[in-house]
Amino acid sequence: MQKLRKPIVAIALALVGSLSSCTFALAESASGSGATFPQNFLASATVAYNAATGNNVTYANPGGGSSKGKSDFKGGLTDFGGSDSAVSATQAAAFDWVYVPYVAGSIAIAYRLDEIKGTTLSLSPATINGIFGGTITKWNDPSIANDMKTNPAWANSQKKSALKGASSVWSTPSLNTALVTVTLIPSVLKAAKGKKVELYNDTKKKSVKSATIGTKGQISVSGTVDSASSYSVKVADKVVGKYSVMAVNLPDKAITVVYRAEGSGTTNNFCNFMKNSANSDWAINDAFSSCIPGGSAKVASLGSTFQGQTGSANLSNYVADKNGTIGYTEVSFVTDATRAAKGIQSANVKNAAGKFVGPTASAASAFISGASIDASGFVTFNFKQTTNTAAYPIVAVTYALGKTAKSAKGAIVSEFFTWVLSTYGPANADALGYAPLTGTMQTAGLAQAKKINSK
Repeated sequence: MQKLRKPIVAIALALVGSLSSCTFALAESASGSGATFPQNFLASATVAYNAATGNNVTYANPGGGSSKGKSDFKGGLTDFGGSDSAVSATQAAAFDWVYVPYVAGSIAIAYRLDEIKGTTLSLSPATINGIFGGTITKWNDPSIANDMKTNPAWANSQKKSALKGASSVWSTPSLNTALVTVTLIPSVLKAAKGKKVELYNDTKKKSVKSATIGTKGQISVSGTVDSASSYSVKVADKVVGKYSVMAVNLPDKAITVVYRAEGSGTTNNFCNFMKNSANSDWAINDAFSSCIPGGSAKVASLGSTFQGQTGSANLSNYVADKNGTIGYTEVSFVTDATRAAKGIQSANVKNAAGKFVGPTASAASAFISGASIDASGFVTFNFKQTTNTAAYPIVAVTYALGKTAKSAKGAIVSEFFTWVLSTYGPANADALGYAPLTGTMQTAGLAQAKKINSK
């Protein structure tokens, strides 16, 4: 947290005006716990809000997972809960409460496989089902190899970005076209404003495409590429990635699957994708050992090749630290500079339109554009978007659970999430590796936030 404080405080001061009309004369505190999916986003947002208002909103780190967020909120241990999944009848509090959807993000299929030397894996839902269902057990399985043959195998040979806080994702929407998305954390975005993101052909020594850095923390450039050339992705003339097509020799190596051991909304959303896009035998709930076809007995039969980890950070650390592993986690935990330097990467995933897409904020937003939201504020995804070529298909929307009863703490919770939805998220979510809610989703979220502290 201390490393983030200076740039975030600077952002907070720039946003004070958005809160000046509704801040409170006396400082108040409010606490939450739960989903770890939004941990990186809330770590930033709470610091910025507290610096701007003098209030003290906190979110447990680690949050404990969505199931704990629901139980803590139900038991009156927190002022708001954090969940990426629906609250069941048995999990619901006796008092009146509401969902507030406030930010979204991609769930990355995160892996480390040193033998393929920085190559980005391309994986179909059927192959992901085989890996996480325990039927694909080796990295050189024909299903993985066949997926790789359908999409050019571009590798990033530069593990460590020359500009700390800048990372890149490379995908190929068509055979000779590259879509490069650069993410800049808030402090880097501020320093690089007005400079360029550039896709540069190192072989032919010429620029392919560039874009000027403005206010958004994710910048995409698309250009024509050829497999005989190598390319650099530059931010302010510093190389953040070096890409070329590699001959992929998948190793005869056991796959270690890493899953969330506790009740997790990230698991719930991952299992939702699996059931709707790959295999209807998957269930949808917060526990991986209940979602997987065959249940806990299946997980037990797989022994040490399946490893449970608590929280998004611990799962991501396990994958980053151990070659041959694969798991699922919010993408900001993968693009983190320390983990990325160890070799963790995100796969491109085949969507319902047949395109392999990387887990970027814009791709998550494209997928969410096909979703619906009900009167309670809960979002339902459409996994059959067969014409939505830009969509990344494994996404979560995260929710605050808030009390409608009036109280000083309730007023702070309502104000905080209203500010997140109207101001902080749109300005900073993509820079932090998340997707801000926009349009009807944002409007519905704001309406839900105003129901907190309304009765």
